[in-house]
Amino acid sequence: MHDPSSSIGKNIRSRRQALGLSLDALAQASGVSSTMLSEVERARKNPTVKLAYQIARALGCSLTDLLEDSPAVEVSIVRADQRRTLVDPDTQVVRHGLRSSLLDRNLELAWYELPAGESSGEMGANLPGMVELATVVEGSVEVVLGGRSFELELGDSITYGPQSTTEYRNPGDEPAQILLLIDTSKVHGASSKRAAPDS
Repeated sequence: MHDPSSSIGKNIRSRRQALGLSLDALAQASGVSSTMLSEVERARKNPTVKLAYQIARALGCSLTDLLEDSPAVEVSIVRADQRRTLVDPDTQVVRHGLRSSLLDRNLELAWYELPAGESSGEMGANLPGMVELATVVEGSVEVVLGGRSFELELGDSITYGPQSTTEYRNPGDEPAQILLLIDTSKVHGASSKRAAPDS
């Protein structure tokens, strides 16, 4: 499995510097301490999924943007051990970024692996205009949107717009997996922001 620590740290630093943000400014915008940000940028620590999400949102990009270190090409193969993956060090929740040339810059496909009894953590509000479609491909998952809980079984899907908070929980005794399709095409300024090449 690809170790994301070096690429996510490098990409956070390059995006932060491109925006002219200090560590303290990014810490204030993301709610992640400057000490943790510094450790992540230097590849000394992996952020949790929740913290990585907060950092990405503060930088105006997606989690997959932070995990990628090169833009998609017209034809490409990504082997399983090369996939851009983030493993939550606290819960072992795994998030795989699945962007390819089949998806335009306003669509993102992510794959979450949730160990038994674990949660992604409560993530902050999505950007206005963002729409997500989550489908359970293994086990059962509880999707909590702004404090409202929805129980999904294998094969079930849920579509939702911006919520105050989002959380994915595995209440069962077996692993669970969800595929998440994220549409940012109606986010104000999405095309100009997301079409810019990664630094």
